[in-house]
Amino acid sequence: MQRNQAQVIAVGLTSTLASISIGYLGVQIFGRNTMYIISTAMLGLGTGGTIGQILVEKRQQQVIVCKPKDAG
Repeated sequence: MQRNQAQVIAVGLTSTLASISIGYLGVQIFGRNTMYIISTAMLGLGTGGTIGQILVEKRQQQVIVCKPKDAG
């Protein structure tokens, strides 16, 4: 396994555990319904950002540089 893949896996697991911990503490402090609202909003923001990024990538076109032929 490459080093980058191991780093991505480690960061993914760490962020997952952190988000679960923060979610648990948030439920204890704010209540269940409030955390549902916050998590739904975060999911919506993530989805919107991903869709926006995909649309921007699709709009970018490859630039082709053409050299004019000599008129001689």
